[in-house]
Amino acid sequence: MKHMKKLEKGTYIIGVSGGPDSMALLDMCRKEGLRLVVAHMNYQKRDTANRDMELVRSYCAHFHIPFEARLQTKRCVGNFQAFAREERYRMYQELLKQYDASAVLLAHHLDDHLETYLMAKERGSMKEYLGIQEEAFIMGCRIIRPLMAYSKRELEAYCRENAVPFGIDESNLSDHYARNRIRHEIVERMSEKEKETLMETISRENIRMQQLRKDCRAFLDAWDGTLRSLRMLDSYFLEQVLITWIHDTCDCYLSLHEIQVLRELIMNNANYWTRDIGSGYDIYSEYGKLVIDTCVEVSYSYQYEKPVFEKTPYFETASQGMRVDAVTLQEEDWPITIRNAQPQDAIQLRFGVKKLNRWFIDRKIPKKERKLWPVVVNAAGNVILVPKIGCDIAHFSNNPTLFVLK
Repeated sequence: MKHMKKLEKGTYIIGVSGGPDSMALLDMCRKEGLRLVVAHMNYQKRDTANRDMELVRSYCAHFHIPFEARLQTKRCVGNFQAFAREERYRMYQELLKQYDASAVLLAHHLDDHLETYLMAKERGSMKEYLGIQEEAFIMGCRIIRPLMAYSKRELEAYCRENAVPFGIDESNLSDHYARNRIRHEIVERMSEKEKETLMETISRENIRMQQLRKDCRAFLDAWDGTLRSLRMLDSYFLEQVLITWIHDTCDCYLSLHEIQVLRELIMNNANYWTRDIGSGYDIYSEYGKLVIDTCVEVSYSYQYEKPVFEKTPYFETASQGMRVDAVTLQEEDWPITIRNAQPQDAIQLRFGVKKLNRWFIDRKIPKKERKLWPVVVNAAGNVILVPKIGCDIAHFSNNPTLFVLK
């Protein structure tokens, strides 16, 4: 007889939809004597959604288990499955903190594991782990899946044999979603032997994948950031390095097609290019290097009524420094503003007006630094100092008032 994964004594948040999988998990955990808090998210999208919520509520009331339900009222923008998942994990985050619980228990099982693997292969997914992990951290939540040894059929049988109530989500019966199609056309038709064989294949692939990721991270640890170094790699390993680097930097995975597009851009010696890779990040080539940076506009502005010497996340104001960081301020200049550089910024130097953007290009200042470069603006709205360029001709003297250090 199969047994649920053994869990340490403690308080657990348990995600329960009302379906046979999660109801079986709830019943098994209750019989194990675990302290449980049931979390139920009602998206109010199905005719039977309220029925399932009341089914779970009733079970919890009968066995005196704390029950936390959320009625989802937010408007979904984009993919509903991704939206729903994010909202569930936000609820788990809140409940973990509220009840000082050690982990979230979820009822994923063997069939889910196989379906997830087959979906990934069909889509050419580049994730680090194929299938579903028994334990993981997602959005800061420790997730444990104690039923990975059970098939869906076995969990339904458990509910019937133990008189555990459950509801059927009618949306799982249609083939509208890719997962449902794979479940109905492939996984449900597999014999136990075929499932075991596929499990062994997944296990071998994950062992190989772990070694490959280890090799990729060893390369990245020593990488100088140059495109030249990447062009020396064979195509397959270059793709794997890109997958690992992007995931470790942005916590996201790109499609195989997008990874191949990036590989071609790198290998074709294109000088300057940029691509949006999602999750708020761009990847681009610049001065022979490959860079990942946030595409979210960063802006800051500090106003001063008098000289103040302090460190901020973006610059430092000081009483001494180099001449190119110095400015001499007059009474009419106050208050001054120190903000990040803007595309139109220019400064009047002894040899003429210097556009800041042109100076960045001439000095090969990386894009990432340009976004946060400080400039000093006086009360009249004129740029009077750009650290590393210097101050304008009207604010130069041998006795500067202030130094602004980049």
